[in-house]
Amino acid sequence: MDLAKDANDLVEQQRASTQLGRTYHEMFLKSDNDHSSIRNAKKYFKSAMKLAQSLKENPHTNKSSFLKEYIDAHNNIGMIEMDLDNLEEAKKILARGLEICDEEEVDADDDGRSRLHHNLGNVYMELKVWDKAQEHIKKDIRICNRIGHCQGEAKGYINLGELHYRAQKYEEANLCYHKALDLAKSMEDEDTLVKEIGHNIGTVKEAMKVMDELKKEEQNLKKLTRSIVTARGTHHERKCLLQQNASLDCLIEKSSIILAWSKVAALPYIM
Repeated sequence: MDLAKDANDLVEQQRASTQLGRTYHEMFLKSDNDHSSIRNAKKYFKSAMKLAQSLKENPHTNKSSFLKEYIDAHNNIGMIEMDLDNLEEAKKILARGLEICDEEEVDADDDGRSRLHHNLGNVYMELKVWDKAQEHIKKDIRICNRIGHCQGEAKGYINLGELHYRAQKYEEANLCYHKALDLAKSMEDEDTLVKEIGHNIGTVKEAMKVMDELKKEEQNLKKLTRSIVTARGTHHERKCLLQQNASLDCLIEKSSIILAWSKVAALPYIM
């Protein structure tokens, strides 16, 4: 960055700003809430965006184009806003990135589009707008599949599995995670990804088991509720009430288990 500034080289300043932003973002992801790193990541990504926009509007040479860098900058800043829980701002920036793709007639299967769809899917998932989340995640998966981006496709299926998991559609989540696992195993040096997917599959299996127990206990509670009506005023009433309380405690416990489960969060997509 210093060398680029000394040479007044805007192209290299843009590249250096992007790499610094990525480095600080990686530091943040590996830390316990490193506020300094996330602030620096945002600062350098914003600088990279301004430089990319300037270079796009005033090309350095007749052949140079910074459209791709400008689009990727929207993805990176949108992702940082997600990390800061500024979901509406993240949604606005990522959506603007897709608008630029349309305005500039960027190819439908461009990898930049896939990243924007990927992270928009995550934003809508956090906002609990399930239909929009699914729409963008599926678009990301389709693009990655068509361009042969195996890792991106695997991460897309992980996010789709997470979406189904949160909606308590465990069978669908399980199918998505297994698709992601097959893709991850087909690549070299993806042991960490394989391990994360395996953890998610284990979580879904436990969720299915507990959900089955939960449904059985709900049926038991309904039976006990009916029994209390007939037992009211008799010596069986107290016993029925105790059984009902025990059933309610069991339902609360099972529900708490499902809510408290740790799982791999939906994966961001940086460039």
